[in-house]
Amino acid sequence: MVTSSKAAKFIMSLAAAAVLLAPMSAKAGCELPAKPCAPAPVCPAPCKQYPWWAMIAYYVPNRVLDLIDIGRLSIGIGCGFGVNVRVTELAEIGIGKYETTRFGMKGRVLPVYEENIDESGIAFLGWVNGCLQRDPTEIGADLHIGIIGAQAAVSLAEAIDFVAGFLLIDLQGDDLGPNPWD
Repeated sequence: MVTSSKAAKFIMSLAAAAVLLAPMSAKAGCELPAKPCAPAPVCPAPCKQYPWWAMIAYYVPNRVLDLIDIGRLSIGIGCGFGVNVRVTELAEIGIGKYETTRFGMKGRVLPVYEENIDESGIAFLGWVNGCLQRDPTEIGADLHIGIIGAQAAVSLAEAIDFVAGFLLIDLQGDDLGPNPWD
């Protein structure tokens, strides 16, 4: 009889443990809730406020950078050939296949950069035959013969951005620091 009472106590202990520990598996992530939880509310990030003097501090550097963006003037060293003459994308003609290391100005790009050109075509009043990849508002010319070449161009869009910058209008979206129109 002693044995059956010990067995009964053991079975009752197992049943009690099962009843007490059964909810633990749901809490441990073994069961999904009946319906999905509502997403946590997202608070909008507060607007970053700049002091008034920050616009004044960035004014001169931004005008200098906008002026630098206007022109392109460089020489290139590398094998190939090419010629391109353009008056915006409305009138452009060119052919070229060359890989060069360029030394000179290309806006804010470092004075030494790589350029790979593989293009040929004619563009007239927006109609393009072939592939000519240049700034659509650029006026300029490229010439590359053998192992040396030269480029010279100005961007009308960057020139307009430079002039608009005097009124704190950043048409190209490339000014540093705060913008009063944001």
